[in-house]
Amino acid sequence: MEAYAAGAKFDCLLFDMDDTLYPLSLGINLACRKNIQEYMLKKLRIEESQVPRMCLDLYREYGTTMAGLKVLGYDFDYDDFHACVHGTLPYEKVKPDPVLRQLLLSLPQRKIIFTNSDKANAARVLEKLGLQDCFQGIVCFETLNPPPPTETEKNSGGSAGTILCKPSLASMEAVIEIAKLDAERTVFFDDSARNIAAGKAAGFRTVIVGSSALVPGADVALESIHNIKEALPELWEVAAAAAAGDRVDAVLRSTTAVETTVIA
Repeated sequence: MEAYAAGAKFDCLLFDMDDTLYPLSLGINLACRKNIQEYMLKKLRIEESQVPRMCLDLYREYGTTMAGLKVLGYDFDYDDFHACVHGTLPYEKVKPDPVLRQLLLSLPQRKIIFTNSDKANAARVLEKLGLQDCFQGIVCFETLNPPPPTETEKNSGGSAGTILCKPSLASMEAVIEIAKLDAERTVFFDDSARNIAAGKAAGFRTVIVGSSALVPGADVALESIHNIKEALPELWEVAAAAAAGDRVDAVLRSTTAVETTVIA
């Protein structure tokens, strides 16, 4: 980390995961929504006719449907919810991405995942993409929402509290504290316009992914995460300068060695 700390304009890259590191077109998002609706219907006993609209409305108002359900007072276990929603996702659609892997490994900055999903889903997706060793940390649901302090609340899944998640400004402030970020030296990549707006409010340089058009609060728009180098070449400048410096040093060492030999 020290190698890029000196002279770098940005020292951390904060990445959303779902629909950012892989395209929305894979259909994981739709499968996830379907599973949430199934959970609402079968586990929470919500009237079937209300489920689709309620699912969408809660997502829009609270950032995630899960957070909205908790605010409305529904009592459920977080782990059970995540197991039902993410446990049967079509992960087979997520394939290794060697191009993105090389891009990430070539970036000199610290790289952190920032996702609303649980740690098991994050680990599964990164493994499927072949990117599990490309990041120095993951800030996920469990990071932002540690278990409540009392045994009673733990057993009930923490129904007395609220869920901290994107796009709230509080979640952005939390990730800054948890990951020890300097917001002005952090680039935030996300596919959600709401998350981008919150990231900009927190002080990040922001990149909307999956869109060729800027959205409010976005500094850069990427059609695909694979376009990072074309859109943000400055992220590689420190590494290039360091490499150039190494070549100059090697030439100087070589020249010095020759001259010393001649003098001797």
